[in-house]
Amino acid sequence: MSFLDELEELADRVGDDARRRLEEAVRLLEERAREHPEPLFALLRRVRPVLLVHGIAIVTQYDDVLEVLNRDEAFSVEPYRGKMNELAGDFILGMDDSPEYERSVSVLRLAAPRSDIPGLGTYVGETAQALVAEAAPTGRLDVADLAKRVPARLVERWFGTPGPDEDELIAWTLAMFEEIFVNLKNDPTINARAHEAAAPMRAHLDELIAARKAGGAPRTDDVLGRLLAMQAAEPAAFSDVEIRTNFIGLVVGFIPTIATATTFALDALLDRPDALESAQRAARAGDDDAVRAHMYEAMRLAPQGPGLFRRARTDCVIAEGTHHETRIPAGTLTFAATQSAMLDGDVVDDPEEFRTGRPPHHYLHFGAGLHECFGRFANAMQIPLIAKAVLRRPGLERAPGEEGRLVKAGPFPQSLVVRFAASGEE
Repeated sequence: MSFLDELEELADRVGDDARRRLEEAVRLLEERAREHPEPLFALLRRVRPVLLVHGIAIVTQYDDVLEVLNRDEAFSVEPYRGKMNELAGDFILGMDDSPEYERSVSVLRLAAPRSDIPGLGTYVGETAQALVAEAAPTGRLDVADLAKRVPARLVERWFGTPGPDEDELIAWTLAMFEEIFVNLKNDPTINARAHEAAAPMRAHLDELIAARKAGGAPRTDDVLGRLLAMQAAEPAAFSDVEIRTNFIGLVVGFIPTIATATTFALDALLDRPDALESAQRAARAGDDDAVRAHMYEAMRLAPQGPGLFRRARTDCVIAEGTHHETRIPAGTLTFAATQSAMLDGDVVDDPEEFRTGRPPHHYLHFGAGLHECFGRFANAMQIPLIAKAVLRRPGLERAPGEEGRLVKAGPFPQSLVVRFAASGEE
């Protein structure tokens, strides 16, 4: 049965309960987008580029996806706001364009400037290489585990907010990310797991902030130190509670995104021997830009997520002037399918081919518009450096049997085991 047929049957199965119909529609979309995204999105791009049904609009063509993400006056990030506020507080990913948003993002840019990124690259590269080297005697490595641990360690180095331990910090962020950004179907199990993570994370950050303040003059060599230093000098600086809120938002968006993107992309490369060989040549030559190009193309074909949700703020028209021009009623939950957009053959040449050197605007890995990922520059540094440490290994291939297949836990990679020559690097 096709996705469209399943949606049509919802009214018979669920009845007139609009909320249940919407939640079931979201659940169906999530299942199909996770298991069979390419045929789903190819069908919708061709037959229903803007599908409006059961209170949700699913937008799949490149130009229309960009329109939704760039029209902040028409489409709100409200779908994420309530859950973000419950778990953390008022963070920028749940704010629409406003003076409050401008204040918050400006403070964060001062505390975590793009100029930090080049200096952090050495740490990330060395950390990734050290973790891979630990596995070298066995010649086996779980890529999914590696891709979680490197950004978790960067959180301590750059943000200045380590977890009680690495595993707990990772677990907190995965649970909260799934609730905020994925659980629009309102699964109570996911919700409970996120709240169980949020309470100790808030308490832990409160303790870290208090300890740093009690230590005397604030350090300014990490993000927390800069935010505390601003409190003494800037009337617009964050309060302690705002610091905690923003650190939760940053870390929750940091570890899961990098881990998922890196693992899924390496999985895609392992399925493409020619692309894998080319990526390995780039890694062994130390060509980080070429490694990044391979990873971005692999991420296009196997992205960390299928798209982003918005809520129509007013009645509005998208794709105006086209044969699929559609009026979106105010309040409609709107899904901008970035994965579909990156496979749209009307914009992306030969979209099913693996081809580096595509125009940068064909890659929507970090969204677009006002809420383009705050950490996109850190992501662009980390993802290829983590991958490079793996790709440099000789004889790289999947582990035999089921162990070498990508295993997911919900939207996240749980394991992807590779093997390589145990003797070391070439």
